[in-house]
Amino acid sequence: MTKKIDLPSNESGRSSSFMEPQLMRSGPLKKTALDVSPIVYDEDGGFALGDESFVSVSEPFTNEYDAEFHERGTILVDGGDNFGVSAVAFDTIEELIWMGNQGGHITSYYGPDMQKYTSFQVHMTDEIRCIHPIEGGILALSPTSLRYQMRRGLPIYTYSSANMEEMQCLINLKHIPDSFLIGGHTSNIIELNLAEGREVQLIDVGESGCAIMRQQSHYLCCGDPSGKIDLRDPISLKIEHSIESHSGSLSDFDVHGNLLVTCGFSNRNGSLVVDPLLLAYDLRMLRPVAPINVLIDPLLLKFMPSYSSRLAVASPTGQLQFVETVALSEPDLTLYQVNCDGAAIVTALDVSSSSQAVCIGETGGSLHLMTSVHTPVYNPFSRPTEFADTAETYETPVDVDDPMAVYAAIPLPITCSPLLSNWPEQFVKRRYRRTPPIDPEILRTMKMQGTVGYAPNPNTRRRNQVAEIYGGGVRRGLEGSRIGNSEEGSGFVAIPKRYRKPDIKYSKAGIDDAELEQFNKSGLSGLEATLPNSYCNSMIQLLYFTESLRSVMLCHQCCSEFCVCCELGFLFHMLGSGAPCHSGNLLRALRSAKEASALRLILSDSSVHDANLVLLIQSWNRFILHQMHSELLEYKRKETKTPTFVYRDTDFPSIELQNQRKRKVKPELIEELVEDTTKGETEVSRLFGSKQTHIFTCLKCNNKSSKDATLLVHNLIYNNQRGESRDVSFAEIIEGSVGGSQVTPAWCEPCHKFQPTLQERKVKTLPPILSVNCGNNNENDKKFWKEQMDAVVMKVLQGSGDMRTTIVNTSSGKQCRYGSSCTRIGCRFKHPQQTTELGGTLASHLYQNNSWVPMCLDMHLSVTGEVRVTKHGEEVKQENPDEFQEKLICTYDLYGVVCFINDERKNIVSIVNICNEPKRNGEPQNPQWYIFNDFSITPVPYQEAVWFSMDWKIPCVFYFKQRTDYPSSSMVVQIPISPDVLINVPKCATIIPLSPQEIPKKGDLVAIDAEFVTLNQEESELRSDGKLATVKPSHMSVARISCVRGQGPLEGTAFIDDYISTQEQVFDYLTKFSGIKPGDLDATCSSKNLTTLKSTYSKIRYLIDNGVVFVGHGLNNDFRVINVVVPAEQVIDTVQLFYLPHQRMVSLRFLAWHFIGIKIQAGTHDSIEDARAALQLYKKYLQLESQGILKSSLEEMYSVGKSLHWKVPGVDDDV
Repeated sequence: MTKKIDLPSNESGRSSSFMEPQLMRSGPLKKTALDVSPIVYDEDGGFALGDESFVSVSEPFTNEYDAEFHERGTILVDGGDNFGVSAVAFDTIEELIWMGNQGGHITSYYGPDMQKYTSFQVHMTDEIRCIHPIEGGILALSPTSLRYQMRRGLPIYTYSSANMEEMQCLINLKHIPDSFLIGGHTSNIIELNLAEGREVQLIDVGESGCAIMRQQSHYLCCGDPSGKIDLRDPISLKIEHSIESHSGSLSDFDVHGNLLVTCGFSNRNGSLVVDPLLLAYDLRMLRPVAPINVLIDPLLLKFMPSYSSRLAVASPTGQLQFVETVALSEPDLTLYQVNCDGAAIVTALDVSSSSQAVCIGETGGSLHLMTSVHTPVYNPFSRPTEFADTAETYETPVDVDDPMAVYAAIPLPITCSPLLSNWPEQFVKRRYRRTPPIDPEILRTMKMQGTVGYAPNPNTRRRNQVAEIYGGGVRRGLEGSRIGNSEEGSGFVAIPKRYRKPDIKYSKAGIDDAELEQFNKSGLSGLEATLPNSYCNSMIQLLYFTESLRSVMLCHQCCSEFCVCCELGFLFHMLGSGAPCHSGNLLRALRSAKEASALRLILSDSSVHDANLVLLIQSWNRFILHQMHSELLEYKRKETKTPTFVYRDTDFPSIELQNQRKRKVKPELIEELVEDTTKGETEVSRLFGSKQTHIFTCLKCNNKSSKDATLLVHNLIYNNQRGESRDVSFAEIIEGSVGGSQVTPAWCEPCHKFQPTLQERKVKTLPPILSVNCGNNNENDKKFWKEQMDAVVMKVLQGSGDMRTTIVNTSSGKQCRYGSSCTRIGCRFKHPQQTTELGGTLASHLYQNNSWVPMCLDMHLSVTGEVRVTKHGEEVKQENPDEFQEKLICTYDLYGVVCFINDERKNIVSIVNICNEPKRNGEPQNPQWYIFNDFSITPVPYQEAVWFSMDWKIPCVFYFKQRTDYPSSSMVVQIPISPDVLINVPKCATIIPLSPQEIPKKGDLVAIDAEFVTLNQEESELRSDGKLATVKPSHMSVARISCVRGQGPLEGTAFIDDYISTQEQVFDYLTKFSGIKPGDLDATCSSKNLTTLKSTYSKIRYLIDNGVVFVGHGLNNDFRVINVVVPAEQVIDTVQLFYLPHQRMVSLRFLAWHFIGIKIQAGTHDSIEDARAALQLYKKYLQLESQGILKSSLEEMYSVGKSLHWKVPGVDDDV
């Protein structure tokens, strides 16, 4: 209701006409002194009122003629730029407004200022039809599902069934708190028990359905779209009465007390028109009463809960009128115009329980709040809303090593009791502050006179300036102190390039193979490290060069989607090709393993730099062996349920004693799981397993118990050697870790508490492959290693009779001022007794040639289960010959080491002996050690495998192998993939499955194309020259793979068109380029031919193994993302066929238009269409080549492309 009002011109010469403001109110008004004209415009922006025949307009309002409601605020809701508001609701428990839009998103706003509280997605595509707040959260209804969500945004559960189609309304039965009725454009109303999550019954409502439900004390009112309202008994839900309201359609109705008011459409001359009257019915008398006339076209209505007869009515164009349904005198007419956006239509209306606020939603994506008071409340007694805890801010901490810190500035509370820092004298040890280092310039110019040195002032600091002695301190990670920060201070350490994390330039497609060649000239396959959790690449390489394990993995295939053994087999198959690859599919399976997450083996990009990689890689080593054993055991015993993963807290250093209380509650359950797992043997347990009997003796009550176990990994135990000054050989450490005994706290059943327990290990069998975790995750272990390595070198020096000179590391040509009296270890200056050939790297050579870790060990097993370990060739030391009756002796050779490199970027490398690996021509090769540093592979001498600098090269894992023929490395590996993967496929409208006679053979053509989505964003940085450099490429994931027949009567027909289901969060669906839309990869709501990545991967692998030749466009990138290696002779890439040197690569769309005259990718990409176009292009290429006009055709194509700016006419809008 906008009308134009003429005004007389005022003195300032302003316009004499204006549009009536948004807020209007009319009624009996008083005469004022300003009644000289109908409406007079004021210089201050206000309006004065004339006589009673005119509408009062004011902005701002005066106190005397103030309106009842004001538009408090208007906000654009989340997603409002794309989707309109479909449902609004005031929370009846807290001060919140809930909004749902047509894109399936819900947002809540707190208080009258509409501060955003929570925001979450309920459905990928369906709109929100109804929002119903309850005590424990909210219920959000979409056409096909019901979501139960906490107010904080966490989902409780989602309910859907075959009966839920086009659901529209939701209501809670008052007499049954957990019972809810769900109605819609179907023939049944669903009664749902929310607590149990099940359907109680279906109530038949006819073909018209039930679009609106309201509840009254005596009736449940159900309205259908045709205009009929059924009054049902709220207990039996049977129809008691029916009301025929509007002749056309019912738009909305509401019930308050005994009054039912409706609005809708009438059928006039065969068309629907808005009924200008509100129809009212008395539910006591069950008859209509006088209709209510309104000035707007009513679309939505709502009773004001705090009033007995007041009604809020809204029109589609945003007009709001408050109507008195029962009035003894002529009421004031109150009419408002909501500030809607353009042609937006009002779609939702709700009134708060206090009647102080009205909320309106519209298709423009805006939410309007109108209030009657300055500080409204939505509910008379609202519950406090829970907000997220605010991050506490702390002042800059005081460095305890800062000599200038003023501790008196820190206020302390006054207390009469002793402070916690006042330790008793017997627990305090005096420690003196380290002497600050002397300026090297002073030492260089200093002259000694007796014991006193004199030097001139180097003038390196100003007068009275106090030097900063100590730096910022030692940084600590999330898991404890970082390895490599010694107490002596952090000096410069020159780490060889082969150990440092390799730097490489990334392109949009990832890593170029040409770039990788400079890091790897060995002919072996490297692993890229662009994906999260690629820290395990070194362990994967070590497992691959374990020939027996590799043969087992290559022969394994099962139906489990996220089987680690299958993915290892696929990856090992690619590593055997010699081409660079990545472990993306294996890491995807690891991310899906709950045990890996529980052990904190899955890291985010931000937490990698703070993780303790020494601890992490050892936990990964134990996890992968247990996981492979569990999966093989599950595959072997499909009928019997076995635990998918069993571990002990003592096995994993990363798991602390926080689970001891759980073991105390049910210790028998834990032991039962361990014993059940060891009953079944697998290839992994036969390779790595050491069968033992563990005897537990309580040191308090002498209670003894025993159990059998199979250990796959052995942790080095240094506890018995700490604090001793004697030299300990590495063989003794292995001996105490494999067998031996130790005292640990354990649960004692007779004592009913944890007691010191003696654990003795009696070994039954020795493993063919000995896997050892070194520990070294604390300073004590690291110090122990240093002491033992120094002791070995000292023995060598003592044997040569020249101890002092060999520990000198000379790096300077100047003579030491102390001469032959110098006693400083590591002095950098020359000494009189030092010869020239001793050089600056003498100490390094001594440590490399005389390692504490032997290359070969002998393990002796007695008949009583005791183990003795010696260096190869040495005899067992024993005083009594009858004390150790030898049963078996096994010789173990070291063939793999995993080390942590402690530099700024932190790295993990493996050093592996691949002497048993044949060359590509099948001839045996000499023993050779290689460093595997992701995609960088470098040959090294064998001494480097057992040489460690505990400052930066720290050993983590050792792999030893028996000198036996078990199992043979020449065993034949059968291809486990059957052609049934291509034949037994579900029916799909886009494909025709292959018949057994159509199975592609060697040399057959298959056209292929794949579409992808991105899981994370590309990371780039702006260089100083203004160019963008890719720091980390985006993580792509395959979303759709299509294969088309390349020959035969059905040439060009697809036989594979698989959409890959994903459970990971997708960052960008790339719909413009891939044709994949949100929800297409979700198994709960997708209409596509969804399958698992493993199933489709098996089909591609079978085609590769059969020698099929693939035709496609840009296949290098496709195969890289699919994570499969295809021999070059089996790839025909049209992007390379239609290419001239030093020119640009041409898109498939332009090639298809130019050479074969078809227009593809007009809307979105379709992989079947692209594969078929690539096949036709290859046929065209053969034709042009046979005619001898290929080069001229390519030159013509480049000429046309440049003239059209590489745009296809009629497809690209720019042309």
